[in-house]
Amino acid sequence: MTAFVYETYHLGLRTFRRFLRVPSNFISIIFFPLIQLLLFSQLYKDIVQLPGFGEQNSYLAYLAPGQIVFTAFMAVAWSGYGMLVEYRNGYLDKLRSSPIGRWSILAAEMVPLFFQAAVMAGIVLIVSLLLGASIETGVGGFLFILLISGAFGIAFSGASFIPALLTKSEQATGTFSLLLFPLMFMSTAFVPQVMMPGWMQLVNRFNPITHVIEAIRSLMTTGYDWSAMGKALISIAIMGAILQSLTLWAFRRLAS
Repeated sequence: MTAFVYETYHLGLRTFRRFLRVPSNFISIIFFPLIQLLLFSQLYKDIVQLPGFGEQNSYLAYLAPGQIVFTAFMAVAWSGYGMLVEYRNGYLDKLRSSPIGRWSILAAEMVPLFFQAAVMAGIVLIVSLLLGASIETGVGGFLFILLISGAFGIAFSGASFIPALLTKSEQATGTFSLLLFPLMFMSTAFVPQVMMPGWMQLVNRFNPITHVIEAIRSLMTTGYDWSAMGKALISIAIMGAILQSLTLWAFRRLAS
């Protein structure tokens, strides 16, 4: 276990530096969520007058949690691409031929994603606060939001690693990530569930992204809703268990 932690730490630092060396990574992650936050909060600000929004009187306050989760989503949507680069340039083969645990290699790609998703989500959260949103739960809620965003990011990252490890194709990995975008738009990121078509409401009930958004929304607008946070954590745990199990299996095939 000590060797695993040591190897993961040092390889993870390299992974994190690889991300930092490309400034455009930050722009590509937060650009789309910020555009939606800035434009939609003004363009559709009167939509909260519709009955489905209940007592909500600020569309910015409603929209911000969805864009925070969308940022965490974007932070890991193409995370498997980095491992493909290492595979193409031979670095992964060098690691496999050295006395390093196989799982340390994969963990070093995964662990930095927690901080990557949390930091990027935190930037959008701060922008939301500057625009006029608020956090009813204060500093504790702020930290909870970062924690939930990071956990969601590392759980969801398997959706990128699985096609990357199985196909070894950048095109297939990118295409699969784009196919997951409807999950975000079929969540409660933009409108409440009661305002969705019937079939979309059915999908939304099982959409883990919705549970994460609702947990963050409660932290920002109403207070600590332990039921909402419990559903979010359970959804993250189930999604992570399924996707990361498949990721481990796919990595084992690649590294064997």
